[in-house]
Amino acid sequence: MPCFFFSGKRFIKVTRDETEPGEVLLGYPNPISFWKWGSFGENGIDAALYSGSKDYFFAGKHFIRVTRGDNGSGTVDPGYPKPISAWGWGSFGANGIDAALYSGSKTYFFSGRQFIRVTRGDVGAGTIDAGYPKPITDWGWGSFGANGIDAALNSGPVDYFFSGNEYIRVTRGDTGAGTIDAGYPAPISRWGWGTFGANGIDAALFSGVDTIPGHPVSAPDSGLGSNSNYILYSDCESLADVTVTINVTDAIVAKSSSGSTKGFGFQLNAYSPPYQKSAWQQYIIALFGNQLIGAVNNYPVSGKYLILDSFNLHTLDSNKIPAGYQLKIGLQTGHDENVVGAVYTVIDNHGHVLANKTLSLIEISGVTTADLAPIVAFELNLVGPVASESSVLSSGSGRIVYQAANALSVLNKEPDCTESGYTTAEKANSVYGKLNFGPSLGFSQTFGITSEAAMISKKGKARPGVIIPVPEK
Repeated sequence: MPCFFFSGKRFIKVTRDETEPGEVLLGYPNPISFWKWGSFGENGIDAALYSGSKDYFFAGKHFIRVTRGDNGSGTVDPGYPKPISAWGWGSFGANGIDAALYSGSKTYFFSGRQFIRVTRGDVGAGTIDAGYPKPITDWGWGSFGANGIDAALNSGPVDYFFSGNEYIRVTRGDTGAGTIDAGYPAPISRWGWGTFGANGIDAALFSGVDTIPGHPVSAPDSGLGSNSNYILYSDCESLADVTVTINVTDAIVAKSSSGSTKGFGFQLNAYSPPYQKSAWQQYIIALFGNQLIGAVNNYPVSGKYLILDSFNLHTLDSNKIPAGYQLKIGLQTGHDENVVGAVYTVIDNHGHVLANKTLSLIEISGVTTADLAPIVAFELNLVGPVASESSVLSSGSGRIVYQAANALSVLNKEPDCTESGYTTAEKANSVYGKLNFGPSLGFSQTFGITSEAAMISKKGKARPGVIIPVPEK
């Protein structure tokens, strides 16, 4: 689902699940002035409220009501901005609203050390419930937020509250404080947004259910899992700035592997257009035992690999990728549309960047510019680690976010505009969620595991198994 977060004079759009940080979409942060609201909010938004058919934004002593969909700034309704005092709440919030929370049958507003609960519809001020305002300390959150809540976000079965450089996740119904989930408060930096919002989120906005254009795409003939996932492309155009982000929500653990290497790998398998020397491009993050390894394997239509390199990214405490980890592979494209490099990133469940490796292909020994090529399609596979191995995972789930500078569409088979029809040789008992056709600049897909007996094996032209020479530690 799309959410917007505001910090200082900037905002980001995030594609996320209900209980995950999510992934910042390409092109963000942007200045709030991009929303073309005149002077309103250009120096910062204090609070944002999703309200069904309308959204409300607060800045200083004023607010606006906006008609908008899931995306973009929408249109400010006639007669706005208005003073907050027009809502008739007496002194409460007249000088500013710090946070607002849509909560089904109720709406909550925070100002200073107090909050109110309001019964209202999609529009208007509504009526303050009896007994309010109340001190925030009544919610029993200890020192968190006692001096003020900076932002609040409705997120399905949980709500998020931000105060200073920390946040909490709360399981609650439409009313009351609910229960703070285990492990919170936590630093905002855990969300992996770099410097954006690390010192504070000013406002957060749930923005409806993200509707990717198009219709659900039927699964590939082999099914959705293992070495058989959807393929993303853009009408056979060369793709630019492809980024794949894996958000782990349930620890990924390899129970066994068919070969000597116990582990698994995420493979970004990319197809070059016709008549390219490099026909099949692979960019990989794999777990060997407790070692996270990055790698690149690029192949011609037949014969030995053209590009081969691997490197250590991070040594884990055990042979699993813990819940809350984020893995990212971002391809770099040159002015000639060739893929010229890749960035491999690992972020832990506390928001710490454990690895951020930039790989320039031309700097790999033996590689020349003739070995570089564009890509016109790609597929992400969670499979065995290396050498045509199959891995059995005992646990693992999460969400894969796909982004590119192009508008992507979803296919259940390779397009005709590729040089090769290769299928990756590794397999695992992984499964993937369905996607709509698109087009869209970003897609979000679930992944999980199934039984070993249900492991999918895509039939096709299998290329040689992944080669990852284990780098020195």
